[in-house]
Amino acid sequence: MRETMQNDAFIIKVLSTANTIGKILLTSGAETYRVEEAITLVCRRFDLKSESFVTMTCVLTSAKKKDGEVITEVNRIYSVSNNLNKIDRIHKILLDIHKYEIDDLEKEIKKLQIQTVYKKKVLLISYCFSAAFFSLLFDGKFRDFLVAGVGGVLIFYMAYFANKLKLNNFFINTLGGFLVTIFSSFATKLGIISTPSYSAIGTLMLLVPGLALTNAIRDLINGDLLAGTSRSIEAALVGSALAIGTGFALFTMSYF
Repeated sequence: MRETMQNDAFIIKVLSTANTIGKILLTSGAETYRVEEAITLVCRRFDLKSESFVTMTCVLTSAKKKDGEVITEVNRIYSVSNNLNKIDRIHKILLDIHKYEIDDLEKEIKKLQIQTVYKKKVLLISYCFSAAFFSLLFDGKFRDFLVAGVGGVLIFYMAYFANKLKLNNFFINTLGGFLVTIFSSFATKLGIISTPSYSAIGTLMLLVPGLALTNAIRDLINGDLLAGTSRSIEAALVGSALAIGTGFALFTMSYF
């Protein structure tokens, strides 16, 4: 009985660790097929035959014991972001997976979970200069560069407080499109810039779902139709939210 309990505990720990790795990858922006491959690799390292199923909202892994009993681990996904650093860190761990025992692997993953990659100030500066240089990329002038930079700061704080309030992505992107267009339009009214187009487009690029669309195509090519379709719809909804917010802002500014 004791051996059985220890065996069960070991299998549960392996499944939990593998699913946690899958959850980190998925919430950091990895493709679903890559998540499934990572989970399978971890389970195989500890001689565990497993089957995993990953969608945009769930990571599910099952393993069969020698007596035929099936143990299943399920993790619910509530939000997805972009964190390529975590994907890279886990990729490096998986390359050396043969060096890890389960307890060591579990500790490494827990450290990765709580790790803060960039400080708030660094992210703020990144938002500012990303939006500013995007405006130059779209043939904007120096004043458009400055206005777009301030717009990037505005988007950063909007997203920061919206995430604290746990607002959904559709509302966040609608609000973002509205605020950016209103801000650029007021800058035009004040004579700072000649047209709101360049600064608004440059700032809106921060909200464009490029990674989601890329992953959707890769999932569809790989045959993961459910995940690919889900990501495509997500990208379309985000694009629609930006268009709605921008359109409403332009409609509002037409009265001024």
